[in-house]
Amino acid sequence: MRPGAAQRPQDPPPPPAAPPELAAIRSVELLDFDRVPGTAAGRGAPGSMLLLHGFGDDKTALRSIGDALCPDGAVAVYPALRAHGDSPAPAWGYSPLEFAADVQRIADSLPRPVHVVGHSYGALVAALIGVCLGPERIASVALLDQAFEPLMERYKADEWAEASFLKWHYDYSHLIDALGFLGIPVLSVIARESTVVPEGERTRMLSRRTAGFSCVLTEGGHTSFLRDSAVELLADFYRSAFGKPKLETRT
Repeated sequence: MRPGAAQRPQDPPPPPAAPPELAAIRSVELLDFDRVPGTAAGRGAPGSMLLLHGFGDDKTALRSIGDALCPDGAVAVYPALRAHGDSPAPAWGYSPLEFAADVQRIADSLPRPVHVVGHSYGALVAALIGVCLGPERIASVALLDQAFEPLMERYKADEWAEASFLKWHYDYSHLIDALGFLGIPVLSVIARESTVVPEGERTRMLSRRTAGFSCVLTEGGHTSFLRDSAVELLADFYRSAFGKPKLETRT
């Protein structure tokens, strides 16, 4: 627990769920993740949620969003990305594709379909998972303050050099087009005071007019908007895209 953080009430036991099938393969290391039941206070998501944090955060970073939006009868799943928390930290293998593959390895234990929310680098992973698993498993994708166009001047040759190079050297904006082609609703949220999404890309995202895609500019910085406006923006998105929430029954 972070210093000064309020102690969270103990969670009720999660709904019964089979572990990922690959857990039986001893040579395969799987992500650490929490599976938290939704509550009656959830007021926006039409079903279960998969919430993916960004670099340097942990699996609890989006917990307040899941607590607010995941409804009774559903579950919110919070993985720790590779090299974060108790998840595996291989010496190499830090392409966005490999981060997404980690999530795919536990996907057979996720509810179907699931609403994916990703913040920062987790948003790129969320888009890849949406395209990879398709509309049968992914109901919607929310991308919270992440750039998808290449920007090599942001590359840093530090301890995350491989991840930085493979993120900023390549263009991932076509993933948003692919999600639209698949019929998966997409929300992009850009924080006004954040510099993560460059001005040119910000303008292009806000002017994008494709079916099933919406982009919102909100007040706040890269992380502060998660606390201040993200829940309401997501709730509005779910109401607009899905109307009255309807829970899935298959896990």
